[in-house]
Amino acid sequence: MTGLAMVGAVAALCGFLWWFFGALSRKDDEAPVEGLKTMGQRWLEQNGYDLVKDSEIVSHVTRLASGQLTGFLRPDFIARKDGREYAVFVRIEPVSEEELHERYAFCAFLHGARGAIVIDVMKESVQTAVYEWRRPRHVRRKEAVHRVLWAMCGALVVLVAWKHG
Repeated sequence: MTGLAMVGAVAALCGFLWWFFGALSRKDDEAPVEGLKTMGQRWLEQNGYDLVKDSEIVSHVTRLASGQLTGFLRPDFIARKDGREYAVFVRIEPVSEEELHERYAFCAFLHGARGAIVIDVMKESVQTAVYEWRRPRHVRRKEAVHRVLWAMCGALVVLVAWKHG
């Protein structure tokens, strides 16, 4: 009887494992929930946008005399079309043009995007804004000097390697 009990126990264990792993694979076959981000992603793909990467949270801190304020900015997607990157926000209500200019422009700038797209899934509307960033002359001059210095350092390294090589 011991051998028969052992065979029964092994058979029961195999049956349990078969059922358990089958249940895990059946869970993957279920249809995903259709959420706001999924609808926004589908709209982007149907309109020729490529999803570049997942967006990251940008935190900002404002220190004032009375204290400190902290905020977070994060677009739902970063998408590219025709060589431009857009910060994409999926919402359930439209935003005002002032908010599109003030709040979303700053977030797009911090993520290196050239524009913002706000998809309103409830009213099925899309707002698009393209931003032009005009940097002050002293910032452009400073960047040019840094590029020239890096190029000169690279040329110096090549010259030293050529002389001693």
